[in-house]
Amino acid sequence: MKQDTGFFMSEYYSTKEEILQLFKDQGVIYRKRARIGWKPLHNQKFSRSPYYKENKEEFKRLAALYGDAIEECRIAPIYIKKIDDEIGYGVFAAETIAKDDFVGEYTGVVQIGDSYKDFDDENGKGFETDFTWYYLDNIKGGPTLEINGRLEGNEMRFLNHSNEPNVEVEHTLYQGQWVLFFKAGRDIEKDEQLLISYGEAYWEDGFREMAEL
Repeated sequence: MKQDTGFFMSEYYSTKEEILQLFKDQGVIYRKRARIGWKPLHNQKFSRSPYYKENKEEFKRLAALYGDAIEECRIAPIYIKKIDDEIGYGVFAAETIAKDDFVGEYTGVVQIGDSYKDFDDENGKGFETDFTWYYLDNIKGGPTLEINGRLEGNEMRFLNHSNEPNVEVEHTLYQGQWVLFFKAGRDIEKDEQLLISYGEAYWEDGFREMAEL
């Protein structure tokens, strides 16, 4: 919906119904969980991989802390608001979110990645990786995989970058597949924008520039 802030009319989406309508208007399929688009992943036993075994205790700890939130597809109390035409939308805290609280799984389609593939459609233009995160523990000898949230995803696709983020990224195994999720890196106050670091690799090669929020 559009809300009069006193300075200008801003696009503001706070209820689930409004958020789902935003996704529909943008032609994006809302996904509570990531969808496996690269079929060979279904046959993998990541719990037996060297990466998992080397970090088993940490992944078990994360699964114990956040397994219920992943299972229930929880999303922290947030709303989505348009910032401007250049940056687009951002995610804001609807109430205080405590440090280490679960914010949400990053959902989309797990598929073969293409960092330089661009798009230009009714919703704007950019690169596929504007809406992607890495998929952990790729199959030996297989392609590099990503979780692409451009055409399928949830609220987490709208989180913007900052060099001073208040949200952190984590991952663990859930039902045999890697789940990438966000948690609060510190206490986040009501109406504060949720921000995450995209990582140095995102800005490499000079094909995108950082916009100051």
